[in-house]
Amino acid sequence: MKAVLPTLGWALAALLGVAAIEAAILRDGVAHVLFDEPWWGLLAVLPIAAILGRAWVRPRPATMRFSRSSSIARAGRGFAVHFVDVPDGLRLAAAMLLCATLMRPQSTRGADRIQREGIDIVIAFDLSESMETPDIPPSRMVAAQAVIDAFITRRPRDRIGLVAFGSTASTVSPLTIDHGVLRAMVRRLTLRTMDGSTTAIGAGLGMALNRLGESEAASKVIVLLTDGVHNAEGLDPDTIAQEAATRGVVIYTVLMGQHGRNDGNVDPARLERVAATTGGFAYTATDEAALSGSFQDLLDKLDTSQIEGQSVLPELYAWLLWPALLLLLGDVLLRSTRLRRFP
Repeated sequence: MKAVLPTLGWALAALLGVAAIEAAILRDGVAHVLFDEPWWGLLAVLPIAAILGRAWVRPRPATMRFSRSSSIARAGRGFAVHFVDVPDGLRLAAAMLLCATLMRPQSTRGADRIQREGIDIVIAFDLSESMETPDIPPSRMVAAQAVIDAFITRRPRDRIGLVAFGSTASTVSPLTIDHGVLRAMVRRLTLRTMDGSTTAIGAGLGMALNRLGESEAASKVIVLLTDGVHNAEGLDPDTIAQEAATRGVVIYTVLMGQHGRNDGNVDPARLERVAATTGGFAYTATDEAALSGSFQDLLDKLDTSQIEGQSVLPELYAWLLWPALLLLLGDVLLRSTRLRRFP
């Protein structure tokens, strides 16, 4: 009867595969290992089917002409002939381990749900053209960027997002704990990246409120930084403030710049009303010291709340990937040297 399975090769594949998997994932105990994408395991059918198909239709052994066949017969079969199927076994074991790698084995040890202190904050940043006014040196825009950068640095436990607005509003960053990236985004902001001919405070607040829509934090805050009056069509700031109050979002407003009593380009009363509607506070900053002081006072007012989260599960794929690569290397070396086939 035709031999369907090369016994030695398959035995070696099973031995190496089991040993590698045990070394990779069972080191944490079965109860502490899970596969995040188990459906990739279906790919294991392909290498198994390939080996089975090759064994079934395996051609007759290769022959070569030799002038003295009797001498060959007396020499007998060498020891290496018993291991001729080892490269196939190595290749199969490597394929199985690669499939297991794609399944993303993870350790659940120490992955209990944890609590972190912090609140969710979205900064609504005015990018209207008037922000280049130099009354807060070198300009309102640059001074605001410096203060926001310092603010982010001093809130390491909070998720912070950033919205920019001029005549329209746009999300610069969703809520994130990656403050390094967020600070880089703040530094890269420039005027005229959007239409800044008018100031859509309502749109900025509305976009910031949307960013907080999926927040599960007990404390949610919007910090509005502007130097002008709402003079664009669209969402009304008072309406957004009422909606924010309904959702439990507190709005703090900061009006920056030196403005006269009868300056029609500002409306401090509206900003105070927006903040008061949500239980927040309205600040006025006419110079750099006042601007920094406003944010310092804001830091003191912000409470912390417990936010439930889950630690990142340690990935175990490397403990499967490296054995797979070593098995493939062994396969290549054996096929190229001692177990090389002729012709």
